[in-house]
Amino acid sequence: MTHKDCYSILNNLAKNRVLSSIQIASDMIDCAIELFEYRELINLIDNIIKGQPSMAAVINIGFDIIKYAKRRDKNGLLGMKSRILDSSECASNKAGRFLKGIKNVATISYSQNVFDALIKINPDKVYLSVAHPACEGEQNALKLMENGIKPVLFEDSAYSLIIKDIDAIIVGADAIFDESFVNKTGTLYLALLSREFNVPFYVVSCGCKYLDKSKRVFFKIQNKPEDEISNVKCERINAYFEEIPIKFVNKMFVR
Repeated sequence: MTHKDCYSILNNLAKNRVLSSIQIASDMIDCAIELFEYRELINLIDNIIKGQPSMAAVINIGFDIIKYAKRRDKNGLLGMKSRILDSSECASNKAGRFLKGIKNVATISYSQNVFDALIKINPDKVYLSVAHPACEGEQNALKLMENGIKPVLFEDSAYSLIIKDIDAIIVGADAIFDESFVNKTGTLYLALLSREFNVPFYVVSCGCKYLDKSKRVFFKIQNKPEDEISNVKCERINAYFEEIPIKFVNKMFVR
């Protein structure tokens, strides 16, 4: 990539609403390596952190890039990307080994870490909701079918219809704090069902999504466009994510 390409990419990442947090973090690292000696780099990364307040991985990686840039430590930057990939793979591998043999699994939305774990587990069926309004569940179902796993789709509020048929619930995390984690809205309902029906509830996530108290202040769950859920002109709440207490989790696969 040229320097001009990197400037353009970093400016666009601050407002990107399509890429995953890990992809944005990865692109940040690539461009930071290219622009390492330019003073504008720190401001560009700071703008991405402020523009993506609901992406814990972006916040974490962004502050690390700024740290290495200030120290003039290019080797620190070079090692960051491999650490992210290794962390994600390790979490999925641990979950895959621990849960191998599980026949029927429920999940919600789409998480690359959970998807990779499911491929390793190879269950008979994966039950998942459509996940309105962005319908990540449909995208997940298509990817599962491409990999020979049978998905079962249903409406978002219908997990109660299938809870007695499943052996485990596996979800991802968009952010992890000391006593809670953040994931797709509807995950708390799923966690409560798991406790009521005594179904194990697991979380699989890259460790780069953990935010300590000093960085948690930069994280914010944003309300998305109201018209996505209804055209009725009243107050509408369209939050993609919610916070779930870790006390509901049987085991977290985080590295």
